[in-house]
Amino acid sequence: MRVILLAAAMAAVLASTSMAGTKPIASERSQQAELQALARHVTASRVSTWRCQEQLGQARSRAAVDAGSLPQSTKYRRWVIRRWEKRQRACEQLLARRSIPTSTDWVTSVKLVQRVYPGTADWLLFISRREGGYGGFVMNHQGSGAGGWMQFMSSTYYAYADRAFADARRRGFIVSESANSWTHPLGQAITAGYMRYVGLDGCHWCL
Repeated sequence: MRVILLAAAMAAVLASTSMAGTKPIASERSQQAELQALARHVTASRVSTWRCQEQLGQARSRAAVDAGSLPQSTKYRRWVIRRWEKRQRACEQLLARRSIPTSTDWVTSVKLVQRVYPGTADWLLFISRREGGYGGFVMNHQGSGAGGWMQFMSSTYYAYADRAFADARRRGFIVSESANSWTHPLGQAITAGYMRYVGLDGCHWCL
C-alpha cells in the first residue's frame, strides 16, 4: 500500500511540474503573436502615410528599421504605431485641404478656387452673373463664339488654362486634369481665377 501511495505522490509532483512548464511557453507564444500583429500594424501605417505623402509630392518620412526588426517590446511597438498614425492623420488632413474636388457646379467651383486664388470670388461671380450666368454651359450664338460662365473664347481659355493648372499645382494643390476643359465650370473658374490673381485679366472682361 505504501508503494502505491508513494507512486501516486510522485506522479502528482511530475504532473504539476509539467503543467508549470507549459504556462511560460504558452505565454511566450502569445507575446510573439502580439509582437507580430503589432509589426504588421506598423507596416500598414507606414504604407498609408507614404502613399499620402507621395500624393502631396512630399518626401517619405524615414523609417529607422524594418517593422519586424523593432525591439521585442509590445509597449514600444504601440508607441511606434501611435507616431505613424499621427503622421498619417496630419498628412490626410493636409491632403484634404490641398485636393480640389472636381465640382460641376459653378458657384461651388468658385468657392473651391478660393483655396488657390483667395479674394477672386466676388469678381468671378460678378463677371459670370453678367456673362454666362450660374447655371450650365451657355454658348453665345450671336456670332462671338464665346461660351461658359465667364464667356471665354475657346482660344482664350486654352491660351491660359495650362498655365493656370500648372500654377495651381506649383502652389501645392491637387487638381484633376479632367477639369481642364473649356466646357467645365472648374476649368473656367481656375483659369479665370488665375488670370485675375496674377493680373492677366486685362480687358477680356472690361467693366
